Order: sequence, then structure tokens, then C-alpha cells
Amino acid sequence: MRPVRGFTLLELLVVIAIFAVFALMAYGGLDSVLQTRAGVEAAMEKTAAVQKAYIRLREDFQQVRNRPARDAYGDLQPPIHVTRDARVELTRGGWRNPLLLPRPGLERVSYRLDGKKLKRESWRVLDQAQDSKPVELVLFDDVRELRWRFLDDNREWHESWPPTSSTGARADAPIPIAVEIRLDSEGWGELQFLFRLGLKKVSPAQGAPAGGATPNGSGAGSGTNPDPAPEETTQ
Repeated sequence: MRPVRGFTLLELLVVIAIFAVFALMAYGGLDSVLQTRAGVEAAMEKTAAVQKAYIRLREDFQQVRNRPARDAYGDLQPPIHVTRDARVELTRGGWRNPLLLPRPGLERVSYRLDGKKLKRESWRVLDQAQDSKPVELVLFDDVRELRWRFLDDNREWHESWPPTSSTGARADAPIPIAVEIRLDSEGWGELQFLFRLGLKKVSPAQGAPAGGATPNGSGAGSGTNPDPAPEETTQ
């Protein structure tokens, strides 16, 4: 019989070294795949956040309604305007109410830059009281600069609204036909959003046509405006 011969120590060491090399190569490839996957998921999350913010902005500005509203101090404010602290406030319609809660179909909304966060604020009531608290939603959290421009009927751009050259009562200021937003983000650079406010401008004193849609976008069919404009008081 031929004697049984096993592996020598040197051969075992060579085999172990070869397996170690393959294991390192496999681990390196797996780690690269995992890092790539994490980077892709992070980029997709950022892209989804930008898309959600864009949709939110588009819905608000395309649903602008010509309805002034009172602020927390009782002063009548235009349907859309820029406040002293660089906030943009507007009245929008189309506020869905699937639970049939006792609230109007119009909503008062504002956008402001808080540090590096672009926040959307909305109120449950259209005409605010001093104890009215907004619901906040952060749209962007890495904003370095935010600029607004508003296009009037003469195709002229204004960095504030109502324009300083406008005449008449402030609450009766017209609605711009377009709004441009320039947003300088750390992650995306400069983003530019342009929204056309193509809705028909309805006088706030007018009610809805009988049997038709009300100014808040719901077909009530009552012929009256469920969210009448408040009367402007004189000092």
C-alpha cells in the first residue's frame, strides 16, 4: 500500500493566504456596494424632499384667492403680501376637509426663513386672533439665502408686494400674475421656482354664483360666500 500523504504546513499556509486575499476582495466589494447604496438612498431622499417642497409651494401659489384676512392685531392684510420681517403671506383655497370639520375652505399661509430653515406656517382660522398659533412645516433646512419676486399686470418685477407704487387701500392690492422664488441651498446650489397665479380674480365682496362652485373651491350650491371678507375698519 502507498503511504497516505497529507498537506504540509507550508501548503496549508499558502491555501489560507489565498482564501484571505479572496475574503478581503469580497469584503471590499461588498463595502463599496453598501456605501454606494447609502449614497444613492441619501440622494433620493434629498430629491424627494425638494419635490415635496416644490409641490407644496406650487399648490399654495396656484390656489391663491383674492380674499384679505386680518392678522393677530386685527389689521386687514392683502390676499398676498410681504411682511416687514420678510415673510410672504397669502390666502389660498382648495383646503380639503374630508372629516367635515367646522372650518373654512380658505387657508392663511406664510413662508419665512428661520435661520437656515424655510418654514411654511398655516393657521386653522382665516382671520387670526392674538392667541392663534400656526402649524409649522420645514420644507428646506440648509438654505443660505431666499429671494422673492412678483410680476404685476404690466409685466414688471417687484421684490416686494404690494408694490410701493400701488395706490388705494393696502387690503385692496391686486394679486400678482406670477411669483419667482430663488433659493440658495447648501446641498443643491441655487434653485429657481416660477409659479403662475392664473386663477380668476374674484372680488371678495362677491358671493359664489348660485348652484356653482364657491370661492373656496367646493361646490356648495348655496349662492353665498362661506368665507366673506371682513369689513375694513377706519381709524
